[in-house]
Amino acid sequence: METNMNALLSTIEKTRIEMIDLAQQYGYSNQNVVQCSQKLDSLLNVYRSKEIKH
Repeated sequence: METNMNALLSTIEKTRIEMIDLAQQYGYSNQNVVQCSQKLDSLLNVYRSKEIKH
């Protein structure tokens, strides 16, 4: 289970960095930035739900 959480955290961090890079390039209201932000929110919700269960 620890490996899954580490993989999830890694994906969260990569997505966060991607979102920041996109925002710097295109601005915060760009559709790609918004989609990346939504993906990050979803990943964080998964992480939070797994943390609550343990």
